[in-house]
Amino acid sequence: MSPSGGRTPADHQVRRLSVILAVGAVLVSGSGVAADSMWLLGTGAWLLIAAILLELVYRP
Repeated sequence: MSPSGGRTPADHQVRRLSVILAVGAVLVSGSGVAADSMWLLGTGAWLLIAAILLELVYRP
């Protein structure tokens, strides 16, 4: 069996996008806490929601 577990390049792209969204959520939310900015916290929350929904909807 291959190390990728039989996943297609599209599966890897979706996984990469999900990780990028999650990392972005952490960075933006951290910036919001540091700057005491509610809109940055909200943006980080929506990025995290998008990452989770992408993982739930797209299951390889």
